Amino acid sequence: MPDVDAFIDVAGAVVLFENVMKIVKSHARISIIAVYKNEVPVSLAQIMSKELHIQGASGYTHEDISKVVDHLKNNKSNIANIVTQVYKQDDIQEAFKVAIEAKGAIKVVVDLS
Repeated sequence: MPDVDAFIDVAGAVVLFENVMKIVKSHARISIIAVYKNEVPVSLAQIMSKELHIQGASGYTHEDISKVVDHLKNNKSNIANIVTQVYKQDDIQEAFKVAIEAKGAIKVVVDLS
């Protein structure tokens, strides 16, 4: 089990959140800034018994979202270039290292499949 006090969910992957809820330790903080397309089942009993702190955050304004939609709709941005590295789950330490160094990395993805 990882000895982690805080999780920041920026992926929006249901399987990732489910795994976090399985391994989370008591009094951990979970911050969700990812956008989920579907509802995610959450055990309120688990949140209560482990005394978890879950907080959501949205740093985007309506204007920001409108600009992104315009870029995507009108092909103003080449989104294929955003994901610069993909790592297998076994290589997660390397993925974090590359993401933290941010030398040539835009979006580092860990494939959990």
